[in-house]
Amino acid sequence: MDTGIIQEKVLKTTDRFHKMRLECLLPDLSKREYELLAVVQDYMDGHSGGNSGNDEKNGSGRNGSGICISGLAKRLQVSSPAVSRMVGTLEEKGYIGRGTGKEDRRNIYITLTQKGKEAKAASEAALCGLMERVTLRMGEQDMEELLRLWNRLADIMEKELETKHV
Repeated sequence: MDTGIIQEKVLKTTDRFHKMRLECLLPDLSKREYELLAVVQDYMDGHSGGNSGNDEKNGSGRNGSGICISGLAKRLQVSSPAVSRMVGTLEEKGYIGRGTGKEDRRNIYITLTQKGKEAKAASEAALCGLMERVTLRMGEQDMEELLRLWNRLADIMEKELETKHV
């Protein structure tokens, strides 16, 4: 098969995945807002016992319970202004709260509210339900093969991008 045809098929299939409207499963959230809630929740779950020696003084962006805007931006791989806009929207919806640092009050930390935890849990349940149905229809063996090949493709593409042949 012609590599140009294969490239076109890969790009078209990738584009189909990007265009999927997963928002219909998410209550009042965009995909990026859901991702932000998930990052905040994961961070809070991993740091609820304290800051493990990494605090405001050494620039880690932790205060033991919340994550700073720059930490969110880094994890989401988007700009801090974009994260700030999402944070503002989610705060208006009542899904997140802001707090200041104990040692440096200029630092703002983001936490999930109870409403945010519930929205994230409902969204996660809807997405898990979708993936369960898809896996049942596709078959576990085919899904495992797809994931194996998809990861292999991602590994190869990452290595190619590292060499900057693009």
